Amino acid sequence: MKLKLKIINLDGVYLDKEVDLINIFTSSGNLTILANHLPLITNVNISHMYIKDNGETTYYAISGGTLFVSETECKVITPAIEAATEIDFDRATAAKERATALLESNDENIDYKRAEVALKRAINRLTLR
Repeated sequence: MKLKLKIINLDGVYLDKEVDLINIFTSSGNLTILANHLPLITNVNISHMYIKDNGETTYYAISGGTLFVSETECKVITPAIEAATEIDFDRATAAKERATALLESNDENIDYKRAEVALKRAINRLTLR
C-alpha cells in the first residue's frame, strides 16, 4: 500500500506523489512514515530526509518545517527543500563561508541566530553528497 506524500515549499507544491515510505528527522526524533500511520503533527528539523518508491531511494536536504500525517496522506510544509541532485555545492559552500564569517566577526549588529540557522542549512546541504 502506498502513502500519498505532498511537500510544499515557499514556491508552492514541490512534490505530490504516492510513495512507499518517508523517513524524516523531527523534533520527536527520526520517523519513518508508512501508509496507515497514526495521525501526527510535529516540527521538522533542519536535516536530511529520504523517500522510497518502488525500490528507489531519493535523498533531500530540508530546511525545517512541519509534518502533518493523517491515515491517508502525509504533508511536509517547509521553507526550502532540495533533492541531492539539485544542490549547488559551490553555492552551499559560499553560504557556509559567509555564515561562518558573520559568526566570527564579533559585530554587535549581526543577527547571530539568523547566521547560525544559515550555517546549519549550508552544512546540511553540503553533507548530503
